[in-house]
Amino acid sequence: MPPESAGRLESGTFSSGLTIPDFAACLHMGMRPVALVQGYCVMSWGWFGTGGLYARYQGSGLSTYRCPHGYYAMGPDHRTWGQNTEQTWATQAWATGFNTAYHRMVEEAAEAGAHGVIGVVDTSRHLLEGGIREFHMYGTAVVVEGRQPPAQIWTCYLAGERLAKLMEAGFFPVSVSASMASVLVQAVCATEMLLHGSWDTYGMVNTTDEITQVADAEMQACRMARDRVRSTLGGDRLHGASIEAGWKEVGAGLMQRDCVLRGSRVRHVSDPGPIEPPRPVVVLRG
Repeated sequence: MPPESAGRLESGTFSSGLTIPDFAACLHMGMRPVALVQGYCVMSWGWFGTGGLYARYQGSGLSTYRCPHGYYAMGPDHRTWGQNTEQTWATQAWATGFNTAYHRMVEEAAEAGAHGVIGVVDTSRHLLEGGIREFHMYGTAVVVEGRQPPAQIWTCYLAGERLAKLMEAGFFPVSVSASMASVLVQAVCATEMLLHGSWDTYGMVNTTDEITQVADAEMQACRMARDRVRSTLGGDRLHGASIEAGWKEVGAGLMQRDCVLRGSRVRHVSDPGPIEPPRPVVVLRG
């Protein structure tokens, strides 16, 4: 562990990344903040690295798109076919960076004697024009008063009232869960024309047509990310799921669609108690 982190964790004070309302809710639930913990990882992104140009064509083919113009000649730059391909190398690299940052955050929490980490925030962004990607994860390590340390530190994106309501409903956090899927779009002629707002004289491509290949890439990336997260849950559930997606142009007629799905993995531990009926409040004015 870096000396700076060790010194911070060994000090007599505590740090927290919670807002004031979340901090108050944390204390109300019997959770005592002990430290702000973090994990960090930097990955060389394969697209620009050694073997990246080869690796991008070694993914899993998802769908193929044919030219709609038949035998008409469209010029030397005419693309007669297109394909959506899963970039497995990007998925694997993202998982390595995410998991490394996560485990380093959990290691800091263990050094602080924590039972869990709440209010987790994770970010991932490209550095140095995309050739490097950083993964940063942090959260507030807490101790549950009156409880023995668990066999494994639990983590969740939730904090404050949202976490309290989850526990009142009979669920308890297990860990944060996330997955990324990347689809490479090699545009067919119709896709490229529509993306540039143009049309052709043969009437096969109109400016009001749906760009099917691009829509498919969005759905394919989200579906793969969802299926990967679902495969890790077992009998647990995903709470507070969110999707982060974005496009990136990586070459002439080549685009990349990345989709990240994340949420808190929770486990049902008890049935919720009865909910008290609301009490009407009447304000009397003199």
